[in-house]
Amino acid sequence: MKSNTKEKNNNPKKNAGFYIALALCITAIGGAAWTTYSSVLDYQTPKEESSAQSEGSKPKDKPTDKTVSGLEYSKPESKTESSEKTANTILESRSESSEESSELSIEESSSESSEISQENENKFIKPIDGKIIKGYSPENPVYSKTMGDWRVHEGIDITADDGEKVRAYSGGIVKKVYNDDLLGYSIEIEHNNGITMIYSGLSPTILVKEGESVSCGDYIGAVFTIPSEIMDEVHLHLTAKKDGKLIDAQAVLEKNA
Repeated sequence: MKSNTKEKNNNPKKNAGFYIALALCITAIGGAAWTTYSSVLDYQTPKEESSAQSEGSKPKDKPTDKTVSGLEYSKPESKTESSEKTANTILESRSESSEESSELSIEESSSESSEISQENENKFIKPIDGKIIKGYSPENPVYSKTMGDWRVHEGIDITADDGEKVRAYSGGIVKKVYNDDLLGYSIEIEHNNGITMIYSGLSPTILVKEGESVSCGDYIGAVFTIPSEIMDEVHLHLTAKKDGKLIDAQAVLEKNA
């Protein structure tokens, strides 16, 4: 009986089968463990990548959006933006100052021009510096050497040198430039003070034109000859009118010039 028991325990076939079964179990357990480990890795890796991608795709928060408390705030201006704004402000200020200065200059210029114009209106001068040799006589006839008769004298005769320049008595507008048969080349100027002067006995070279403005003292022509008074001294024949009526030119000069 003892010999049979030993044979059973020492049976090599039975022992080999046991070890084979054990090895298969260990292999199966190892394979299952590896499969589980790989699954865990595969499951975790996409999540991490997805998390990284989602973080990368999120727009970065601008420093101008919100504070920690969630309240909105304005982003501090950079030095460049601040400098540009300051420069623009200075330029705008200078532009406004320049405009104001220009307006002031225009006003001052207009004021000065107005003062000069007013000054010209109130300024008077003798057309020439000679003496009066024949006065104004619209009613009492005076003898004419040239014509050999007695006739009224509607202007005044002022001695001058032949070719002496004649000045405008005051500022005004040239109304007429013409050649009179009796008085020669003449210029009629309507002066700013309401007096119209007719300068006669001038040379053909007239220095002004009809419609032209003249200022007090402007040269308008030169003394030449007077056909109806050629026997008298060389002189300027000056006639004055106001409101279309003859007046004494001598009285006008004595009053103003």
